[in-house]
Formats: sequence, structure tokens, C-alpha cells
Amino acid sequence: MKIKLGVRGSSDAVNAIIIKMDDLVLVTSDNIFLIGEESRNKMGKNIVAMLDSLSKEHEIEIGEKVAPMIESELNLEKGTFNKFTGNK
Repeated sequence: MKIKLGVRGSSDAVNAIIIKMDDLVLVTSDNIFLIGEESRNKMGKNIVAMLDSLSKEHEIEIGEKVAPMIESELNLEKGTFNKFTGNK
């Protein structure tokens, strides 16, 4: 199964993270633009942990433009998603 990561919003204001698995689409319930730093940090860690677990058996696809946007919004280290996509 291929898992795709995306965003809802714009480059100025990311509102939600979208995770698509075949016909199932998951959207974060909190508006990332409005939640505080602590919630962003927690969400970032949780998404990375989930992708880490899923990447063992599934292909993860994150667009080149989307990955830096998510990393920035969730206070993740630049290049965090490279280990899931094979980008260096």
C-alpha cells in the first residue's frame, strides 16, 4: 500500500495534515495554524512515529514541496521526512 502525505491550506497557512492510504483519507482535527507550539511539537513527533512504523511495510510518498512545509509547521528538523521518501 502506498501512503501519501499532504497539506490542506497554503504555503502561508497550513491548516491540516492529510494522510491518504488507498481509499482512506485521514485529516488532522486541529487547525495547525491556530494551535500552540506544544501541540505542534506533539503532532510532529506523533506523525513521524506513525510514518516510522508504517514505512516498514508500506511505501511513503511525500512531495518535494510538501515535506518542507510540514517540517516547518510542526517544528521538525529539516530533512526529517527524507528517511521515508529516500530523498537525501
